[in-house]
Amino acid sequence: MTGELRVSLYGAGLVATNVAKVLAGRNRIAVLGPYGRDERATALTGGADVVVIATTSFLADVADDIRAALEAGSNVITTAEEAAYPWANDAVLAAELDALARDRDVTILGTGLNPGFAFDALVLTACGYAWSVDSLRVQRVVDLSGFGATVLRRIGVGHTMEEFERGKRDGTITGHIGFPQSMQVVAGKLGVAIEDIERSMTPIFARERLVCRALTVEQGDSAGFEQHYVAIVNGKPWFDALFTGHVALSEIRKEPRDEIFVEGPTPIHLAAIPGMNPQIGSAGVVANSVRRVVEAAPGWMTVGDLPPAVPR
Repeated sequence: MTGELRVSLYGAGLVATNVAKVLAGRNRIAVLGPYGRDERATALTGGADVVVIATTSFLADVADDIRAALEAGSNVITTAEEAAYPWANDAVLAAELDALARDRDVTILGTGLNPGFAFDALVLTACGYAWSVDSLRVQRVVDLSGFGATVLRRIGVGHTMEEFERGKRDGTITGHIGFPQSMQVVAGKLGVAIEDIERSMTPIFARERLVCRALTVEQGDSAGFEQHYVAIVNGKPWFDALFTGHVALSEIRKEPRDEIFVEGPTPIHLAAIPGMNPQIGSAGVVANSVRRVVEAAPGWMTVGDLPPAVPR
């Protein structure tokens, strides 16, 4: 597409702010916002070429925002992790919004660093080397210290053991969101049917008081967590995803790291050292998706449906 693109950013957090910085340095892109929640109508219904919605992780919470932007004729990128593969959460809602996007001749994409790159797009790229894929393993070690207090507490940082277990049960502590979505994107592109996804989440408690940018973790409270997801295919583990997040990785003698293992007759092991920063990486993937969304076929797309994100 030629000419200037108008990109409206809804959400005044770190991701939208960083996306604005990235896009401001690029030719033929006009950045509108970032807009806060009190400027929702301006952000969503102004008819921008692309609306970026970076407000929350949950599909149900962004559905009305996506709908409003589509009705105004805009393509939509959302960082909501559940939107990376919305059929895993609400197939009826996904079908409705997909149909609306097709009717308006625009595209929806859920993306970020994870899901959107580390556990899906990059995995599929690694699979391009393989003659066939017997199984997959992806491991991430992530420094969580850059997140704000609200996100940290929601994903599981700053809680006593009792609070952590209670939060897991009632859904107020979620850990990182998006593993099933990434697994379904990869499986769909490889022609594999996932039968079940096993999951666990274990807190990592602070050995000493940790003073972080956004909050202070008292000794004995949760300073991080380990999440393990395993997709089952033909009764066997097929996609094994391990995520370790902590606000002070040195305390557990780890450093940021991302690794992908593709097992089969032509195995390959890719490692990114240091690991991909979640704030910087998410902004990069979103900014680099603007033009590929404008150029994509209408409807709700996944990162597996589109060419690689590149800075242009």
